[in-house]
Amino acid sequence: MYLSRVAMSSLLIILMGFLFSACSSKTDYGPMGSVNGKLTLDGKTIDEGTQLLFMKMDAGYAAFGETDADGNYSITWARDGERKSELPLGSYKVLIQPPTVGKNTEEMSAEEMLEGGDVAPAKPRFPVKYQQHSTSGLEYTIKEGENKIDIDLKSK
Repeated sequence: MYLSRVAMSSLLIILMGFLFSACSSKTDYGPMGSVNGKLTLDGKTIDEGTQLLFMKMDAGYAAFGETDADGNYSITWARDGERKSELPLGSYKVLIQPPTVGKNTEEMSAEEMLEGGDVAPAKPRFPVKYQQHSTSGLEYTIKEGENKIDIDLKSK
């Protein structure tokens, strides 16, 4: 009788631990957050197709987005062979790239984007400092749920 109570208690503790861990994380990457917003230059609409790269330096994650005609963007993260509309929580450095001329970036893999693929960037209308995460000065913390991040680049 004593062993069965211990066994039952152990089983209950294991089941509760499994239940809590399954409920507390939505994916293998923990809680996630979506990112969208508007990218502007001196408060004005930026070129359609301007690219944003969110990099979580401590984990080596990179997530991408591209502006529409009004400067709106949403960030997607490619993992496990699919694009996800949410990314892991934490601090991300951001760099901005001018629109590309050539292959549509939505058709490219993350590796192709990082390598440049078959695309050539247009001449940027914004300062070059925004094209590198180390000099852009853009860093944002992604929290669980929806994250609306409006970014206004300065030309000077």
